[in-house]
Amino acid sequence: MVKLTGNFLKTAEVEAGDSVTFKDAGEWVKSTKFTYEDGTPKVDFTIKVEHNGVEKSMRLNKTNREILKSVYGDETEAWMGKSATITKLKALVAGKMQDCIILEVKVSEPTTATGETPWDE
Repeated sequence: MVKLTGNFLKTAEVEAGDSVTFKDAGEWVKSTKFTYEDGTPKVDFTIKVEHNGVEKSMRLNKTNREILKSVYGDETEAWMGKSATITKLKALVAGKMQDCIILEVKVSEPTTATGETPWDE
């Protein structure tokens, strides 16, 4: 079993409007906290980010992965060096209302998922 240790970005450390920059392509890591009903560990997608000049690990839930995928594409290596803005909101997690990080990506000009300008622009 893989033990998740390290310096993870926490909601208490961020403010709405902060940004993160992706430093690697990420990896799927076995969760030490959550399992499926059959006892198999769930997996978390963890990626290195830079926040306020400090490198940390960040777990990306499906919502945040889909947000990034819609702009930067489904190859996470293409995310390296790209940034996203943090929005904080309250959501029901495991039966409790908790602060959550939602990532936003602003695109300055029309692009495709591969970063190319569409032919009709």
